[in-house]
Formats: sequence, C-alpha cells, structure tokens
Amino acid sequence: MLCHLELHHDHLDDLVKKLFEEILSCCDNPEIRVQISRAEGALRPLVERFESAQICADCNLADGRVKRELWDEIAPHFTFTPSEIADFITVSDNRVHEVDFERARAIWEKEKEGLADRVDFARRMAARIAKGRHHREVAPGQKMQGQPQARDILFRLCQEELPDIHSLHLGAAIETRSVARDGVGGNQRPSKRKNVKPPTDAEYSMLDAEQSANSKHWRNAGDTWKCQCCGRTKRDICRRSNRGKWTARIHRFEGFDIEVDAEQLWRRRLDGAGDIVISEPKYELICQDCREIVAKQRQRRADLDARALTLENLRELATPATANVAHDVNFESVEELITNNSSLLEAIAEFEDHQRRATDARIKQIRLRKAGCTASEARDLIGYEIAKARDWELEEGDDHADWLLAEAARLGPN
Repeated sequence: MLCHLELHHDHLDDLVKKLFEEILSCCDNPEIRVQISRAEGALRPLVERFESAQICADCNLADGRVKRELWDEIAPHFTFTPSEIADFITVSDNRVHEVDFERARAIWEKEKEGLADRVDFARRMAARIAKGRHHREVAPGQKMQGQPQARDILFRLCQEELPDIHSLHLGAAIETRSVARDGVGGNQRPSKRKNVKPPTDAEYSMLDAEQSANSKHWRNAGDTWKCQCCGRTKRDICRRSNRGKWTARIHRFEGFDIEVDAEQLWRRRLDGAGDIVISEPKYELICQDCREIVAKQRQRRADLDARALTLENLRELATPATANVAHDVNFESVEELITNNSSLLEAIAEFEDHQRRATDARIKQIRLRKAGCTASEARDLIGYEIAKARDWELEEGDDHADWLLAEAARLGPN
C-alpha cells in the first residue's frame, strides 16, 4: 500500500536560487553577500506563482506526468499550481489520478506568457542586485513586528507552557514527518534475480558514449574504474529500469579523513573538538546503487542525518553485490549504523565550525589588505584579536592566526 505526502514547490524558486548562486560566487565581500542574500529572500515571493504546499503523491505525480508528456512544449521552469493540477485530474479513491493532457496543455498555453514575464523579471532584478542597486540598511535592535496572526498567538501560548519550544524545531519536524516515505526500501525480501542478463556490447557502447558526454564523474573514472563500495565495474553497474532502458551512473561520495597530526589535534581541541577530529573531506566515486542507499534513507527518515554513513558502512550494506541489479538493503541496519555513528556527526559539526573560523580569518585578512594593510600587518591585527579574546600572549595569538590562515588555504576551493 502506497500512501504519502510530498512537498510541491514552484521550480521558478530553483531558477532564482541558481541566479543568486552565480552572483554570490563572484563576491568575496561579506557585507555585500549579506545584502545579496536578503534581496534574494525578498525576490522569491515576487517570482513564484505559488507557495510550497504539501500535496498527495498522486497529485505531484500528475504534474510530472504532464511535463513528461509535453516536454517539448512546456518550459523547464514551469510548475503547475495545486489548483491547476486539481483542474486537469479526475480523482477516484485508492487509484492513481486520471490526467486530462489537453486540459493541462490549455492551462500551460494560458500561463506561458506570464511565466516568461516572471523569468525576465527575475533575471533583470538579479542583474540589478548584482550591481548593488538595491542596498538596504538593516535597522539595529529588535525588528518591528507586524499585526499578529492567529498562529503567532497560539505559538506564544505554547511558549508559556513550554519555554524550550524553540529548541524542538517543531515546524521542521512536522514537515519532515509529513513527507517522509516510510515505504521506501521497506520490502526486506530479496529481489527476483533470475535471468539477469548484462548489456550487449552495442548496448554498453551506447550507454558509455551517453554517460561520457553528460557525466564528468563517468569520464574521470576511466575504463578500469571499480566502485569503491561494492567493487563492481562500469559494465557491472549497468541495469535496466522498469521501462527497459539501461542506466548506469557514477556519483561522488563525501567521506572524511581523520586527523592524526599531534599539533593539529592540539589546536583543534582548543575549540572543543571531541575524540574524533576530521582533517578534511575525502571524495570517492561510487555507483548509483551504493549512492541510492543514502538517497532512500533520506527519503525514509530525514530526521536521521545520512552523512553519518561512512564508505565502510556502505560497503558492508552493499555486500554481497550482484552484477546488473540493485542492492538488497536492510534499512533497519542502515538506521542502526547512523545511530551508532552519532560521534561522527558531532565531529562533522565541529569540522564545519572550524572551516567557518578559518574562512572568517581569511575574509578579515582580505578586508584589511583592501584597507591598506600589508600582509604582515593584517596577520598581526588578526593575531592580536585572537590573543585578546583568549587571554594569550601576543606571540601565541600570531601563531594561531598563521595556523588559521593556513587552514583556510588548505580547506578552501582548489
């Protein structure tokens, strides 16, 4: 039995996000980056055709079915609103909705001019914001409050009874639980693997050419690549989809190297690092089926952080692996591994804090250099602030500043 909700959002929001990612990638000034992020938040509601909403999976599926059927007509950033979906489906209990494709086409024809206008508006505003034409000074102190809504009053009443309600993140927890797909990976019976045939030479050559053209991970892996988890070759990871099409993908998996250098460990633990200290991210190329273990787990339980799954965990879960079929995975074991790896999640959080501290030192150095300081003077000022904050001697602050700036260079973009 399939029954779940999904979060339906306007893909114009993805367009705005992409436009502003391009703007932010070209800006190193932290104050301007804040302004850009605030402008992005203000622009999104003006571009979107509808607010994100929880709808049933069948309604979300109907939107996708129409866009696949009319893929050569409908613009890639267009999404049908919930009310528009309701207008072109026929609903019956316990059945997938019937879709009136002609009615959906008529809705698209009616809305496509407005969509083009919104896309043009988004691009124009992004260009203006990139040039700093919408700078807005932020008022100090407490933000002004508008007319209270019923939900605000209700929340205040709850807060009186439960002072720690903010720490529970109830809104995020409710939304996460509402769209969780418990049924994903729920069938623990082994898949039927009779008469599994590998791709023919012609089929593999066609797939290899397609992936080489579209996937840098596939190209970079080379012909002798084997999955770092399950050990299968490129040809072994090929499998047929439910529609009979051969698929094969290689993904980048982020793991972590553990710090062993005594000097590094001593400095990192000055800021509260635990028993596990991460040195830097480590990336491995793994197959689509090993990567799918992580993806399915996130669909099942978004409240469990799948970053806790290590390469060794995935290797254990994917064994034994069979050529040309997906892995049979026990997701109760996946959840147990994540729970047991809680110390790794703490180490990841601490490593991200360390990256921020190093980046902040680097940004401060850049700003001081732009203000006219030499490299040595900038370092001395950063070291002085560190020494003052930690009650150290100036020489100790300078040493720590040198280390932080070296860490920023080591962990920054290549």
